Amino acid sequence: MAKSNFWLNPEFEPKRQFRFLIELTIGGQNLQFLARSIDRPSYTISENPHQFFNHTFYYPGRITWNTISLTLVDPVNPNGAEVLYEYLSSIGIQKPTSNVTATGTTITKESATSALGNLVIKEMGTNPGSADTVVKGNWQLLNAFLTDVNFGSHSYDSEEMIDITMTVRYDWAEYQQGDVQARGT
Repeated sequence: MAKSNFWLNPEFEPKRQFRFLIELTIGGQNLQFLARSIDRPSYTISENPHQFFNHTFYYPGRITWNTISLTLVDPVNPNGAEVLYEYLSSIGIQKPTSNVTATGTTITKESATSALGNLVIKEMGTNPGSADTVVKGNWQLLNAFLTDVNFGSHSYDSEEMIDITMTVRYDWAEYQQGDVQARGT
């Protein structure tokens, strides 16, 4: 049997961590260029044991899609912190300045998912024989909403950019090869 040495194959191109774009618009602001890092979707399938005499047999259970972490750079314009603070009012949160505003609205799944809009991770790469960068695949996170936002920190002994880290919960993800139209757009 002949060995296949894919390292010598000039058409072999692994996916690389730094070749990605995200589609993310919050409050009418396209935040695509602010992305520093994002986790790829992942899932867990639960297991159910069944014991029979001295043996244990396992059966697959439910699938749960795990949260992802998204890190953005916080620029002055557009102000990322302001955009994400305003996200709160767009999902139904009001400042508790009175009894009416404190109890007047609540967060719904519809308000939380529509305020975040479509979240798509585009994996970039090149085609064999070409140096042009193209979209090789899309991960779309469906019914996504923010569960945690950390606005970063300040420090006099650092020249680093301020990061905003977010945790995103979603119901499921879909992967499609190539550059395709995301669902709901």
